[in-house]
Amino acid sequence: MITIDGRPVLSRADIHEQYGYATSSLERWWAARETNGHPPYLQRIGGTMYWDAEEWERWDHERLNPPQQERDPRLRTRDELGQDHSLSRSKLAELWAARETNGHPQPVVLNGVMHWDTEEWGRWYEQHRATSAYAVRSTVDQDAAAGDPDELIGSAVFGRILGHRDHSWVAKAAVAPPPGFPAPHTWGDPVARKRPKWRRGDAVAYAGAREEIAAAQPVRRRRAGGTNSQPYNYYGDPRLTLARELIGQYPDATQTELIERLHQRSDQPSSVTTWRNILITARDHPED
Repeated sequence: MITIDGRPVLSRADIHEQYGYATSSLERWWAARETNGHPPYLQRIGGTMYWDAEEWERWDHERLNPPQQERDPRLRTRDELGQDHSLSRSKLAELWAARETNGHPQPVVLNGVMHWDTEEWGRWYEQHRATSAYAVRSTVDQDAAAGDPDELIGSAVFGRILGHRDHSWVAKAAVAPPPGFPAPHTWGDPVARKRPKWRRGDAVAYAGAREEIAAAQPVRRRRAGGTNSQPYNYYGDPRLTLARELIGQYPDATQTELIERLHQRSDQPSSVTTWRNILITARDHPED
């Protein structure tokens, strides 16, 4: 290892080699040093920066092992909000992604995980649902005013009422209807189940109520033992069990020390990057 004034130092390439961190991650952490406490470099030689090895190791250990904070009982994680409001994780992620336009509440980051005040989030979501439903009803009312509620319409008109540019979704839903989808009033071709027709009023009613119908559906859970049923990476992997044991035995060990012990005790060869990811998973999920 290179030394400067008798102190071991690490370049970015050295850190990548020893810890397995991607160069892009190292650059991102360095760019955010004013907020994440990243140590300053000890010296720059040519175009290469060098950090004090012990100081960088200490910072990385603290980053991976932040002090645990007690959670206010009013705070809920995204998964817990999904259980409370019968919403899928994908729907919650969609609401969060649109936060700049829908006013989604800001989270409280606790132990590296986003949480929300359950009362604040609940009030916001009810208002969001009401606003969204009103917007849908407003669009539907304008469309409905153009025709008789008993008039029979095809997939194309039904699609426009729903705001779909492509009416193929309506044709597919006629054959395999989602919850609450109205059955066709008549089939132009009842044998092949083609050219269905609906009453305009039924289409308008479905368009206005479909968000409430979707919200009322239970959240689907993965079937235990089924394809892609693992709740997180390395679930059931004996290397994860070993990593948990070593973290418990050596709580103050650095990541490099833990990886070295994992190399020695595991009978399954793995790269430094893989061991690093397993250690991260072990800390995020200390129990199955």
